[in-house]
Amino acid sequence: MLLTHSFSPEISPPQRRWSIFVDEFASQGHEINVVTPSPQGITSDNRQDLLSNPLITISRYPSRRRSRTMIGKVLKHSVDALRSFPVSLSGPRPDVIIATVPALPTLVIGYFASRLRRVPFVVDLRDAWPDLLRESQVLRWSWLEPLVSHCLAFLVRRSDVLVTVTNGLATKMRLKGAVNVVAVRNGVEIDRPEMVVPQVPRGDKLRVLYLGNLGRSQGLDLLVRAMKQLQDKVTLRIVGQGTEKIALAELATELGIDIDFREPVYGSQVLENYAWADTSIVALRSDWPSFDHTVPSKLYELLYLDQHVTGLVRGEAAGIINASGAGAVVPQSVEALVSHLSELIENPELLLTKGGGSHWVRENASLRESGRRYSQLLQSVVKNSDCN
Repeated sequence: MLLTHSFSPEISPPQRRWSIFVDEFASQGHEINVVTPSPQGITSDNRQDLLSNPLITISRYPSRRRSRTMIGKVLKHSVDALRSFPVSLSGPRPDVIIATVPALPTLVIGYFASRLRRVPFVVDLRDAWPDLLRESQVLRWSWLEPLVSHCLAFLVRRSDVLVTVTNGLATKMRLKGAVNVVAVRNGVEIDRPEMVVPQVPRGDKLRVLYLGNLGRSQGLDLLVRAMKQLQDKVTLRIVGQGTEKIALAELATELGIDIDFREPVYGSQVLENYAWADTSIVALRSDWPSFDHTVPSKLYELLYLDQHVTGLVRGEAAGIINASGAGAVVPQSVEALVSHLSELIENPELLLTKGGGSHWVRENASLRESGRRYSQLLQSVVKNSDCN
């Protein structure tokens, strides 16, 4: 049984990871029950095969509308988790329960469901919680953050296995007292013929793209401020939605900068934006230490498609960019970013990736391969469990 706050046909990072994993589990003959909210917003039909597979059951429950405020998001995930609880207790008894984090309330439901049904409990930790709670100050009440952090740490320690998406986060969680920790990397589904970036003639200006979430985690004000010195030589397109979009647009207006802000896109429109760009920005703000152990899922897609990457990142994400040779890691300051983009303008041959990104992903970040590894891990958990 998988408890997740987002699943096919929705489009999201956990959906991309778990749609492939669930499909891979079923291909090995395992039965999977996915407990997830009813889909909202823009959806995709690219995983409809999951819905017709007799080994896969999708158990849905009503979900609150999405909110753009942080309090609204916390409330949505909390109410959704409560609604998921009776669903997690229905149907045949599973051999193991997996809870994806975030959303944090899903972890609580997964823990109690596993105890009531007397089966092993696996936590799939996709971000650097609980430290990220403190750094982001997402919980506005100072007394609430340590309470939630202690609760999260308690539940993680009670899990039979903790799965992280990066090696650095796995090491960090072991230092915090977690015992059974395994890293199962994110990535992309390789060998998908529809993922081909069309060829587009280059323009007179350097074309810079940011496509993704526009939230506090990305620190994109640095990118906007850099354009003040480069607007005659660079065209910046920002595609996406998030809590900081209005503030970024207001900053651009204040600085007198012309930036092409666009709504989120999906499917072939994503590839069209990649085709337009000379370099794509991958960014995580520099003042949250947890981002040393975070790799944006978008990075794997850009590398797989052999797009040039400008990385405003550090730690493990920076190491991946350097190892692939498909871009450059830039110190997170306006001056450094201006210098980097100016160098790309003067030396356009630096934009050639020579297939390094695609090669690296095929060797290190195949979601199918990660799914097979995850399946072996779950079989080991069930075999060695005291719950049976």
